[in-house]
Amino acid sequence: MRRFVFSIISMAAGLLALCSCGPETVVVEADPDVRDYTPVVKRILEEHPDGNVEIRFAAGLYEFWPEDACTEFLSMSNNDSGDRKVAFLIKDMENVTVTGDGSDFLFHGAIVPFAVKNSRNVNVGGFTVDYDYPWTFEGEVIENDQEKMTFAVRVFPDNKYRIEGDRLFFGGYDWEYPLAENIVFDPATRRPYFNTAIYEHRHWTGELKARELSPGIVEFSGLSAVSVPPVGSIWDDKGPMDLNRSYPGFAILRSKDVKVHDVHVYKAGAMALIAEFSENITVSGVSTASRPGSPRMITISADATHFVDCKGTVTLEDCTFESMLDDATNIHGVYMKVDTLLSPAVFRASFGHFQQEGNHFADVGDMLRFVDRKSLRPVGESKLISIDRISRNCYELTTGLDLSSAGNVADLAVENISRGCDVVIRDCKVRYNRARSLLLSTPGDVLVENCDFSSMMAGIRICGDANYWYESGRTRNVVIRSNRFRDLGLGGGQPQAVLQIDPVIPQDARDTDFFFHGNIVFADNVVETFDRQVIYGLSVENLEITGNTFIDSRSYSPLFPDLSVIDVQYCGNVRIKGNDFSRWQQDATISIHDCMSVDNDAPLPVVDNPNPYFFAS
Repeated sequence: MRRFVFSIISMAAGLLALCSCGPETVVVEADPDVRDYTPVVKRILEEHPDGNVEIRFAAGLYEFWPEDACTEFLSMSNNDSGDRKVAFLIKDMENVTVTGDGSDFLFHGAIVPFAVKNSRNVNVGGFTVDYDYPWTFEGEVIENDQEKMTFAVRVFPDNKYRIEGDRLFFGGYDWEYPLAENIVFDPATRRPYFNTAIYEHRHWTGELKARELSPGIVEFSGLSAVSVPPVGSIWDDKGPMDLNRSYPGFAILRSKDVKVHDVHVYKAGAMALIAEFSENITVSGVSTASRPGSPRMITISADATHFVDCKGTVTLEDCTFESMLDDATNIHGVYMKVDTLLSPAVFRASFGHFQQEGNHFADVGDMLRFVDRKSLRPVGESKLISIDRISRNCYELTTGLDLSSAGNVADLAVENISRGCDVVIRDCKVRYNRARSLLLSTPGDVLVENCDFSSMMAGIRICGDANYWYESGRTRNVVIRSNRFRDLGLGGGQPQAVLQIDPVIPQDARDTDFFFHGNIVFADNVVETFDRQVIYGLSVENLEITGNTFIDSRSYSPLFPDLSVIDVQYCGNVRIKGNDFSRWQQDATISIHDCMSVDNDAPLPVVDNPNPYFFAS
């Protein structure tokens, strides 16, 4: 019989006398004879179906395998939804705590470490999360041929791979991916290579062809890119889009009052943490950093954190988010496309992006807002009277708003404005990652302060679009203060600003009689970067840029030398005051285009030079 060690510690008699229904404490101790702790956790949770339990893991290594794990359907926006094996399934519970004493959790195969579903007051932390095999294929480029568009890679020894014909597959215990999405990193800086876009294989043209030259040495041909990756660079591939976001570290779904603290996520096969339709989520002391001494560039194959349709307050404090293949966080709502009008107030809607299908979207009584998909202008608002989820991508909704006079309903999108969280992001570091630092599209009050940002793309992006990602969220009050930004936007491709406010509104739909975003303050920050454009602001009612220091790092040559340092378009009241440009580029300009009021004391020439790259500006 398999033996495991766990003991139940009774609470003090005095406390029991005050509250006989208090949580029961279960202590789990590491036992070298226990191969799989999944059944142990499963049994403890099954014995506490309503929750009210604290599971304490002593210091040590605990391994989790998928065979005896619970299977649960996880609907996760911006990830790949479906039936998943889950090690810690906290479902329909209250008052659950999982703590470790610096414990190490090692997961094998296709398994989600934690899923919190329809639960309340959940607190987890004090342990590490790792997998037996990495979720990305990585290796050092040891030779290349620009004429033949070939290169050879010394595969990192912790990667498991095989070649069938000329196709390379990498994988783990019970999963396997072909090659697809890729990027090149510089091991000297641990960041994506400068102008790394020129090395990207356009995977939609076909997979790279692979040939093993010797064990662990693979030659790739058929590269569709501007240039071959440099010798000494690290080539990274995470597989195809419809597979590579399947196994997040934490999935928090329709839950409330959840805290994740003091957790080091070394690997995850999607986001480190995804929270959807949840309320009051706190993430503190969480890291996605690589293990010390590891040569690998990548930890998490997608975002470090992501919050969809949340409310209450989302808090990120004292976190280090690095070496991900996407953003540190993205906080937003969802636009559904209005497809068919069945009667004046009854319509069918679908999701615009396949990774949103199955999103809960709204409850009866929530307030919905209809917008024009092109201009993002509001068309009307009404409470949701009923919702029938006919399929994962077809919802029938009834509101109190007559849409029969709204023109072509296919031009409309609808969002749930009863959702939308306040956000506090404080004392965090973001570095070494592909993509942006923060994406913030929420109508709540947002504060970002005392953070360090050094991402490949934009530092802070405030967007909103109803035609590609379908991520909603008109901001009302955003304050970004006392942060440090270093050499962002180095990846190439389209320009990326340090502060990039770019709702997707085409040029012919812009005007100053409507502003998509409300009040945005960028104050007392230090920006040290190499490229020309630091701030891009479109359709902001009140934009304040004050007390910031702009420093030319000269780390690289500017990728977009024709752009202005500040570029504001179709804004209401713009205030540019008290900024220090003394160490910025000598020939810099500020571009003002069709703004209502501008108060500017900067010693830079003012021109009309709108960024020509963003959405036909």
